[in-house]
Amino acid sequence: MLFPTWRSVARAIFGVAAALWLSPAFAHAVCGDRIFPATLGIDDPGVGDELALPTLTWQPQGSDGTREFDATFSWTKTILPGLGLSFSDGGAWLRPGGYGWQALDTELKYNFMCLAQHEFMASAGFDVSWGRTGTAAQYSPFNTYSPILDVGKGFGDLPASLNILRPLAITAEISEAIPGQSWTDGSQNPTTLNWGFTLQYSLPYYNSHIGQIDNDFLRRLVPVTEFAFSTPIANVPSGSLITTGTIQPGVIYEADTWQLAVEALIPINSASGRNVGAVAELHFFLDDIFPNSLGKPLFP
Repeated sequence: MLFPTWRSVARAIFGVAAALWLSPAFAHAVCGDRIFPATLGIDDPGVGDELALPTLTWQPQGSDGTREFDATFSWTKTILPGLGLSFSDGGAWLRPGGYGWQALDTELKYNFMCLAQHEFMASAGFDVSWGRTGTAAQYSPFNTYSPILDVGKGFGDLPASLNILRPLAITAEISEAIPGQSWTDGSQNPTTLNWGFTLQYSLPYYNSHIGQIDNDFLRRLVPVTEFAFSTPIANVPSGSLITTGTIQPGVIYEADTWQLAVEALIPINSASGRNVGAVAELHFFLDDIFPNSLGKPLFP
């Protein structure tokens, strides 16, 4: 299979976006007056019926010179209001290394808190990356288990004298990735702490609560920067105790029942990669598209 080029990926993304050009947004992760958009490196704190298809990632060049392109999807189905189960998978193209199917990933997530007046939302989840479900270079012989905490805070509760800051929001995530076995073929499998946060400035929020934005395109944008890091904390091979990660500036376009997000991937150090990568995602909110069928909880 041919290795995709970034130009062909970009044309596909923006072609789909143009075909789906719709009206202003109403996403599912809502707490008070705040809508937390779906972000790419750090998960939002909401739980709803949604489909990310596709997520296209051009990874920064690896420290060993490897280039990787991923095309994945993620589907979340609510079981009860606020309780959802997600399934994620997809393919990876490596040069050198060829094509491989990634491990199946599932997460059970519960939105346990929303303080509407303060635009504060929190969710807890448990993620499993299933071993023996990937292929080729993506193969892993063991499961990886990750308890996860996601939180979000909007600043709409600031006084009117600070109106310019009220569209701001932050989200954060922390998880611990625990391998199902400590050693594989004589090599250590470390436990890692994955953590990060986002900074967002919602122009839809500004347009609704602060002042009118006349440009229909601009008032649907959410400039965002994500900071996603990973730190080994246990069973670490000698010389590998180093934090890796990316800084991801980008923008989200919010529409009626979908959103499009595009971000750069900037490695924080040489161990995280070389040069700059990119990620883009088309995200559908099924709870808005099919509120009376596919988009409602199994047990409402």
